[in-house]
Amino acid sequence: MDSKILLDSEIAAVLDTVPPQMAWDPPAMRAAGEKMLSGEIALPAGITREIVQVESKDGYQVELRVFRPDNREPQGVIYSIHGGGMIAGQARYDDGWNGQLVAETGQCVVSPNYRLAPENPYPLPLQDCVAGWQWVKTEFPALPSVIYGDSAGGNLAAAVTLFGRDQGIALADRVFLIEPVLDDRLETVSMQGGQDTPVWDLPNAKASWKAYLGEGKADIYAAPGRASDLSGWPETFLVANQCDPLRDEDIRFAQTLTESNVPVRLTLLPGTCHGVLGLQGPAIADQARELVINALNSAGI
Repeated sequence: MDSKILLDSEIAAVLDTVPPQMAWDPPAMRAAGEKMLSGEIALPAGITREIVQVESKDGYQVELRVFRPDNREPQGVIYSIHGGGMIAGQARYDDGWNGQLVAETGQCVVSPNYRLAPENPYPLPLQDCVAGWQWVKTEFPALPSVIYGDSAGGNLAAAVTLFGRDQGIALADRVFLIEPVLDDRLETVSMQGGQDTPVWDLPNAKASWKAYLGEGKADIYAAPGRASDLSGWPETFLVANQCDPLRDEDIRFAQTLTESNVPVRLTLLPGTCHGVLGLQGPAIADQARELVINALNSAGI
């Protein structure tokens, strides 16, 4: 894979709008993200946002950002988990996208502001996301539901699903994994070839996994790509990028779902790098967002 050849020219032109990724220096990465992504985000008309607190396994109070359509009952609920390499990002940075999801789908969106590594390594971020998911199922027991995660959020969406399956916690009707981080082994061809791929690369992947795992070892809940049996898993929608070092582990996860008799829709976006849904301007980024929204609107979900 040569990203210099494959990368969409419109994406290449806007890469300077992406906060720099430096997973080996979490405070600097967080500060860069805060500088570029903070600020009050206007929600679409007819959408309300509420902040609630839920208790994680160790007593920590997890903030949930809850978005609802005004003056009508939601058609479903989306549990939307943000990215950031497990070491950065905030749920509030996704307010605009989550508000758009409500406006476009008529569903409620709930987004957890989970704790970050290395200060809070695995399993604490997962425990926070499980607590938020249990609140969702209590608050909206009758609504169709989706667990949705982008990048590191895709890892946590997959992990919540695996943990729920194994612990008897109610599962979502569908799982949406957008360019998910899944495998700590970093052995795939695309990852080993990703020394300097745009936005996310092998050095960042190594540093983020080191921060997330701390002194522990990975199990299938830390790294869902290690799971060989995904039977009992909900129907899944998975998006991978052609110029992303995560590409091959994402494709392999879709294969494992297939081998486990789970319906899966895998889309490989041409010429895209990591973080494509957050880019403004490139036509392929618009198409990617439309693809996700149309899938959320399909089949009664």
